[in-house]
Amino acid sequence: MAQGIEIEIGPPTDVDPLVLQGQEAIAVEEDGMMGEFSPQGNFSKKPLNTLVKQTRQLQPLYGLNADYPEFQEDIQEFPPEFTRLLVMFKQSIDDAIGADILDEEKTFQLEEITDDKSIQLLAGKLGAVAKDKKFKKFLEQPEEVPIEEAPLEEPTQLIDEERTPLPEGSDESIDELFMERL
Repeated sequence: MAQGIEIEIGPPTDVDPLVLQGQEAIAVEEDGMMGEFSPQGNFSKKPLNTLVKQTRQLQPLYGLNADYPEFQEDIQEFPPEFTRLLVMFKQSIDDAIGADILDEEKTFQLEEITDDKSIQLLAGKLGAVAKDKKFKKFLEQPEEVPIEEAPLEEPTQLIDEERTPLPEGSDESIDELFMERL
């Protein structure tokens, strides 16, 4: 039995700095991509916070904490993390529309959010979706991954020229048959 050897069991306590740098770079890139989709316009604090309240109602349905912070001032562009939430909601709403769970009027386009009125409209849609029992059940269902079935191939019949008999009533030899084809 070996003595003096200690084995630590459990998660590693130190994360490689390169891994942290990679994760940080991915997060920055994602934020940049979300910035491209972020609604832009003149947005007041009050309608923004109404939208935040509706967002908080939806977050638990996705396994997230309902903790998105309220806006403290007027803004001209949505923050990337808020846009990321809206994109996630939009994707699942569109999926539910495709599955005939929600009506098409529940969808929204981020590029159409340009002022306080469009924020209020979106808040109303998200509020209605958050209360929809069919939508909640739809989100609870595990995502079905379509299984592609390989087409069944018909078995290929191998012909052994020496053992395969000619059709009955045929006096031709195999060599003669091949010569006819050429």
